[in-house]
Amino acid sequence: MSETLSLRLMRNAPCPCGSGKRYKECHGSLRPRVQPLVQRALAQMQKRDFAAAEASFRQAAELEPDDVRIHADIATLCILQQRHDDAEAPLGKALALDPEHAYALVLLAYIRQRHCAWDGLGEMHDRIRALLDRGGDRRYRFSAFPVLAMPTTPQQQLVAARCNAEIFALPAPAPRPHLVRGPGRRLRVAFATANFLDHPTMHLSLEFWEKIDRSRLEMFAYNLRPVQENPWLRRARAAFEHFADVGSDSEQQIAQRIRGDEIAILIDRGGYTTHAREGVFALRPAPLQVNCIGFPGTLGAPWYDYIFTDRFTVPEHLQPFYAERPLYMPHMAFPSDTTRLSPAPPPSRAACGLPDGAFVFCCFSNAYKILPDVFAVWMRLLAAVPGSLLWLLETHSMAKQNLRREAGAAGVDPDRIVFAPFVDVTEHVARSAAADLFLDTYPYGAHTTANDALLAGLPVLTYAGDTMVSRIAGSQLHAVGLPELVTERVAEYEALALRLAAQPDLLRELRERLARNRHTYPLFDMERYARDFADAMERIWSEHQP
Repeated sequence: MSETLSLRLMRNAPCPCGSGKRYKECHGSLRPRVQPLVQRALAQMQKRDFAAAEASFRQAAELEPDDVRIHADIATLCILQQRHDDAEAPLGKALALDPEHAYALVLLAYIRQRHCAWDGLGEMHDRIRALLDRGGDRRYRFSAFPVLAMPTTPQQQLVAARCNAEIFALPAPAPRPHLVRGPGRRLRVAFATANFLDHPTMHLSLEFWEKIDRSRLEMFAYNLRPVQENPWLRRARAAFEHFADVGSDSEQQIAQRIRGDEIAILIDRGGYTTHAREGVFALRPAPLQVNCIGFPGTLGAPWYDYIFTDRFTVPEHLQPFYAERPLYMPHMAFPSDTTRLSPAPPPSRAACGLPDGAFVFCCFSNAYKILPDVFAVWMRLLAAVPGSLLWLLETHSMAKQNLRREAGAAGVDPDRIVFAPFVDVTEHVARSAAADLFLDTYPYGAHTTANDALLAGLPVLTYAGDTMVSRIAGSQLHAVGLPELVTERVAEYEALALRLAAQPDLLRELRERLARNRHTYPLFDMERYARDFADAMERIWSEHQP
């Protein structure tokens, strides 16, 4: 999954039960007969022997079957081993013992979304929203990333983020470093991320990094994950003037390294996501710190000065729901690596396993973004457009089974849903052109996958709400000159999809305009984006000066 509180296991992390407390603080109250098993489990987790730790926690659960913390621990260990199915039972036990266990409730809902298992999901979302409306539950922390994918308001997402931020907050806030930029010295800007590998944010970023003007900015990168050699990492190393692999260092060591490098602006590309090192930023190693793209929402933490965005994604009337000040790019916040579009002709319909004569709706977002309301729209579209297909990304076998069952329940032949196998990013971008129309999800919309589609020449239809995650595809459509494909109501979204399917000339005109605009509009102009980025860095540094 994309985010749990327990992934910081080797860095003095919160207890895996979701309490937000350190291990000893949380489990210190256990009975003496259970303490040795829990201590053994925690030691095994620190060694990343998750299977052994799970076994130890299961032994502890036999002795203490009514301890909600231990069941949450077991669920977290299952998730860390990519066994989400096996996490459902211990999460259910935790919730039976404490129905308002926020951590267990959010994770269980998220797993159900991953599996497209929607029975009872609406009621779970209602309970999550009720907890968030009360300001959260200080006994247990929310996993902030899954909340983004649920029908929640900007205010509710801010509450979840602040609950996460409290875990990393120091007893006294770390002081902001005082840094003097000498005459003629370039501004030192650094990206910190654990995703220098085959990852959506890396698919977008490399060309932009390569085009940054080194006469203006002295660029640094900190790789927060232990080194895993791969082509993405090698290309990133060449793009940055200074590149440091710090994944094996402690958070204190990383923060000290950043201070020693005299970084003026530190950009966090992780936030509350897998392998992120949030504690580094809480130590305030740079005078200015920016939440940027990796976590598409507010981080709710006072140690971030800005959130990297644009005026469509975070319009001014929504600024109160962000703990950070918006750092507005002039056109769009998302970069795009245009080199991932192959110069070769796109594959044929037949090569993609699609019939030539069908109208193909597609959506290549992850299954957890597909929620019942939007899927119901998709089924009505298939029913209204004879012979049409819905082309989705290959997913969990349970999710496929559930989606096909839901299609049948809606009166649509399940075979009209076709799943595209996983392929490398270049092949994936190229095959997107074989579809007729990309249908966005809601409330968590397409981000990198929308960029993939537009780069391939495939029009994207989106539905923009009030949250950042629902507005990023719309930002990209504005930046490529197709604002009419951004809708604001689900009825408008459905009506426009049907109109485009019924009027091939209109869709053809949009496709031709997208092909023309790709070479002239800002979305895919990375030289312009790199200049805009440098301008933004210089601007906020200038504003920071007394």
